[in-house]
Amino acid sequence: MKLSYVALLSDDVPAAVRFWRDVMRLPLTYSDETIGYAAFETGNAGLALSIYSRSGLATLLEEAVPAPTGRQMYLSFPVDDVDTAYAELIERGAAPVVKPRDVPGQQSRLAHFSSPDGHIIEIFGPMRASAAPNA
Repeated sequence: MKLSYVALLSDDVPAAVRFWRDVMRLPLTYSDETIGYAAFETGNAGLALSIYSRSGLATLLEEAVPAPTGRQMYLSFPVDDVDTAYAELIERGAAPVVKPRDVPGQQSRLAHFSSPDGHIIEIFGPMRASAAPNA
């Protein structure tokens, strides 16, 4: 079995498309506003990121009520420079959650922000030299 894509549910698919295309700069590979669906290339061979409207999924599953909203997904992306990437992402419209900081227990520098639908997104990279544990 092979994972094909990760789908994030959205209450506002056009806003989600703008976020993933314009803020995160993932290439949009497919979009259909009539069903509330979009797909993006992730840079990982064979793995796509999709956006699906909550109401569209409810219809597909023959449910009367769409799934609840909230922080239901956590995605993590490696970057070379957490501070620079975080500043650029916030400038492009990402909602800040936690500013860049060194996390020695994970031997990484982390920052967190959210998508318009409240999904938590982490960027990570090497700790600053002054914070790295001694070898």
